[in-house]
Amino acid sequence: MSRISLLFLAVSLAYGVAAAPAFAVNQAQRESFKLEPDSIVKVDVAELDTVAVRPAPQVWAPDSAWLAWCADEVCLSTDSLVWYAGTTSGEIGRNLDTAAVFRALASLDRNSPLALDPRGAVLDRVIFFLKHRPVFLGRMLGRSQHYFPLFEEQLDAHNLPLELKYLPILESGLNPTARSPVGATGLWQFMFRTGQSMGLLVNSWVDERRDPHRSTAAACRYLAKLHGMYDDWPLALAAYNAGPGNVNKAMRRSGGRTFWEIRRFLPRETQKYVPSFIALNYVMEHPQDCGLVPTNPWPSWPVMDTIVVKRNLRFEQIAVALGVSEDMVERYNPMYRKRIIPGAVEGGWPVCLPVESIPQFLAMWPEMLDIEPYKTPEVSFEPEVISYRVKSGDVLGTIARRHGVSVRDLRSWNNLRGDVIRVGQRLYIHADPR
Repeated sequence: MSRISLLFLAVSLAYGVAAAPAFAVNQAQRESFKLEPDSIVKVDVAELDTVAVRPAPQVWAPDSAWLAWCADEVCLSTDSLVWYAGTTSGEIGRNLDTAAVFRALASLDRNSPLALDPRGAVLDRVIFFLKHRPVFLGRMLGRSQHYFPLFEEQLDAHNLPLELKYLPILESGLNPTARSPVGATGLWQFMFRTGQSMGLLVNSWVDERRDPHRSTAAACRYLAKLHGMYDDWPLALAAYNAGPGNVNKAMRRSGGRTFWEIRRFLPRETQKYVPSFIALNYVMEHPQDCGLVPTNPWPSWPVMDTIVVKRNLRFEQIAVALGVSEDMVERYNPMYRKRIIPGAVEGGWPVCLPVESIPQFLAMWPEMLDIEPYKTPEVSFEPEVISYRVKSGDVLGTIARRHGVSVRDLRSWNNLRGDVIRVGQRLYIHADPR
């Protein structure tokens, strides 16, 4: 009997059931284990809880050997209880069944308005993800149950394709506090001006681009606007990445009217952006075929409620009162940039918490405010300072109008005595607070 078969038998005996944890196996392993194709064998979680208290240390020795083997073979996700004993994603990427991928993409394309075309450029991105980004993709699978229900709810409310839920993976790696080198922020990576145009507030204390609910609603409005401009989803996605100006320029230069016709005239990043998005649709819809398992899974997004507070409140105070970590409070309230809820400003601001925590929050409110109150700062909203590099043809008047400020303020902020500016000069602009 092979080593795998012995370990399989040992772990079955250890759990006291006839089944082993769920497997995704290749054909040779199916024959070894005598499983039917595509069969999945699962362990009842209730049974696992039962055997966990059995006072028989020797029973767990084979299980420890099995865990050690899996760790060596890099095929185990202990967090998700998903076991994968098949080919790794890297090997799949090196020996990809391109016909199977094209069939899967064609199936996705038939059921989606997004034009998920099975093209060579998409296949290249699938191979790249599997060979070079398996750890990243495992993390995305682990976080998906935390964010996807929220994305799907908003996309459905705006009558947009649900497959757009994969876009934040490409944009931010499902990190609500992500910030790019050029200043794009949040799950949907809004630039300052774009976020402001979609109604998101950004200042020194609050950045609504980082709020999952508000930014997702804004992203849906923006995606709907872009699709209305082009009536074509690949072009709308290209515009989401590069801006409508670059897409329009590429259309004029190429004479084309589809993404694939204008692709080589777009910025290099955007040339890969749409194929990468289509590739993500395949990978996320067929993780088992790609040799992927979720790692470090986040819990499903809980039923949340909000309380508007009208006193400045630190995350530290909430965490101590509720017996949770500050990181957990921040996960539910990522739009507050300094871990301070500026409740004393503009009539109050919301605290977002799981429903079951609300009664305790209300009961602990007086004590919460008394937790080291001297650490709680005064708050006044100040505009976010943005940097603008002067381009050829710019004058102070057009720059001021574009950013909704006056020429006088622009001169004052940058110590300019007149209206003369030079190409490449950096100007600092304070956007008006709402």
